Amino acid sequence: MNFFLEKKNEYKYTLCVAFLLFFLKWSLSYFFYVDENLSLRVIHDSSSTFTTFDSYNYFHYIKSLADFNFKSLYDSDLQSDYYLLIPYGSVIFHSIFYKLIGNTSFILLEFLAIFIFLTIFYSIFKLIDFSKNIAMLLAVIFYVLPDFLYFVNNFGIVEIGSFSGNFYNLRFPRPFISNLLFFTFIYILLKSHIKRNLFTNQNLLSLSFIFAMSFSSFFFLFLTEAITFILYLSISYRDRFYKTITLNFKKIIYSIILFLLITLPFLFLINYTNPDYTERMGIIEVGLGDKIFLIKHYLYKLFRLKLVIIYIILFFSYLFMKKFNNEKIKFTYIFYLLFISSIIAPFIFILFSNKIAFLYHLNNTVVVCLVLLILMLLLTNINFFLTKMSLTFQKSYLPFIATIFIIFIYNINIYSIYIKNTYNQLRIDRNEITNYLLKDIALDISKSKILTFDRKLMTWALFNNNRDLYIIDGTFSIKNSSSIENDLINLFKLFKLSEDDFLKFISNKKIGYRYNNPVLKNFFWQKYTANSFYTFKRSKDFEKETLNFITKSSPFYSHQFAIPKFEIDRMIDKFRSNSFIKKDKPDIIVLNKNSAIFKKMIVDDSYCKKFDGKELVLYISYLYCD
Repeated sequence: MNFFLEKKNEYKYTLCVAFLLFFLKWSLSYFFYVDENLSLRVIHDSSSTFTTFDSYNYFHYIKSLADFNFKSLYDSDLQSDYYLLIPYGSVIFHSIFYKLIGNTSFILLEFLAIFIFLTIFYSIFKLIDFSKNIAMLLAVIFYVLPDFLYFVNNFGIVEIGSFSGNFYNLRFPRPFISNLLFFTFIYILLKSHIKRNLFTNQNLLSLSFIFAMSFSSFFFLFLTEAITFILYLSISYRDRFYKTITLNFKKIIYSIILFLLITLPFLFLINYTNPDYTERMGIIEVGLGDKIFLIKHYLYKLFRLKLVIIYIILFFSYLFMKKFNNEKIKFTYIFYLLFISSIIAPFIFILFSNKIAFLYHLNNTVVVCLVLLILMLLLTNINFFLTKMSLTFQKSYLPFIATIFIIFIYNINIYSIYIKNTYNQLRIDRNEITNYLLKDIALDISKSKILTFDRKLMTWALFNNNRDLYIIDGTFSIKNSSSIENDLINLFKLFKLSEDDFLKFISNKKIGYRYNNPVLKNFFWQKYTANSFYTFKRSKDFEKETLNFITKSSPFYSHQFAIPKFEIDRMIDKFRSNSFIKKDKPDIIVLNKNSAIFKKMIVDDSYCKKFDGKELVLYISYLYCD
């Protein structure tokens, strides 16, 4: 009875801490943007603590899965036999809650995610012999650490940036959901290792579920999890492997069946999605020569001097613990395996896969596992020495006070960042436009054809059941890339823009430290990725200066965007021709007044202007004008 009462009190404490970390962001949102409609509020504020703002890019998956709509085209003129590749392992929880309670689910799930994160790490620190108060303090520190590192990384250290962006924050779906699965995997394996009870039904089925959900959400973490699990079995059960498998054969079979049941629909979607869509998602085929090139580059990165020094330090740290702190080494054992597995994972992926995408995620996983290992080594050894010196905080209020202080500083930081971004004019204009469209009884958003370059308004339209967007983000729809080109050309002709305007729109641009064309990239995404490993159709048909820059770019540099000259010529020829299908005019047009192309756009007199903000302007078809 005392055990259950103690657990109940721990959950209450964790809920209170989670609420203190959660409530201020959404309170400020409601305070500063009082009349903002809920769907738009969620699009603006569902993110990390104001360090990333792109969660909304993946909300269309939630909507599609909630509606069980795997034929997402958002174009009334098209049909398709393909299916949308939804990473449902990290989307399904949001889709279920969205179906049940609507947009409020996004806010509720942020709170639950913080609670689950704190519960996982609180449980991990309790497992490795920290007191309750210190375990909660460390869980809170781990939650706020990425944001803290983000703001203090003045020297732009790449590894700190990688850890800060990829360890944990509320960016949907990664690391919001995917990393919670990863941390749960760590907890189960660590607990099983300490208690020597891996092959219970609960553990095996839980791990099977996590593997399946990770596989169907973020493959790179799944790969690290799978290799860690195999290494753990190979080392920990090496003398009794066959006997253990035989004794637990039924449990293992049930676990495999569960894994297959969850992952088979995802494999189906992979095989039956549009090849153009997978191209836009950055999935490319590789041959033997490509594999050799990538492995050479990866080996070069692995054995840079600073990393070799870290490997040596970690090796001697293990020997040190083996000699002086052997009884605590079991607490860091899993984290050593995770780090080793994260290093092995890229080789496995490159060697055995005939397709690759976003290799930099593998580097980020190595960084996350490395920093986790270092932190756990430090904390475990500090705890050991404090215990030896009889300096414990079992009955001290200091950890509790420190926890409250960190939460207070964290919330001050949230407040200061929100104040800096308060009264964002673009956000205000979006709200004015969406509120007008929702109140206009003559317009039915779900049946209107909407034209906008603004991806947040595209997402808002999807949330309001719109199925007909004049142009659409290339990851939202499974339509062919050639149809997206047609849409853009139709748009240019609708607004009386010239061939020269179109050429400028699709031309390669050096922006900051890379080649990029942010607006065009929203439609084609990774199709025109350009780095030393890959360009579109492996082409070298670029301007000399552009080609020189591309060939010096890292093969892990996936977000550089440059179109070969022959492809630009093809699009220009297409612009000149009249072979593509003319689309009906949109009913609603929302344009950004500060875009360079807006100044040349001509909206004809079949539209009336209903809103003219500082950033956005709204036109409505004369059929719906007062």
